[in-house]
Amino acid sequence: MGRKLLIALVVLVVLYLSVGVVFHVLWKNALAECDRQLQARGEFVEPEVFAGPIGLFFDMTFWPVYARANLYHFGTIFSTPCNH
Repeated sequence: MGRKLLIALVVLVVLYLSVGVVFHVLWKNALAECDRQLQARGEFVEPEVFAGPIGLFFDMTFWPVYARANLYHFGTIFSTPCNH
């Protein structure tokens, strides 16, 4: 019983973090496309604050918070300056 519960918990954690990685990749792609559009118009593009492993860590662990806040405030899961 305990072993099955542990396996189920590990599977849930792996799925949660996998969704977080996909969220990170899709959000970075949306942000990169928005940055290209802003640069083409000659507008200022903010530098990335949390780049590399720390950004991946935050996106992997807090993706439900980011997705819910973006959906609530902007109507899209991947909010970028181009969506506002």
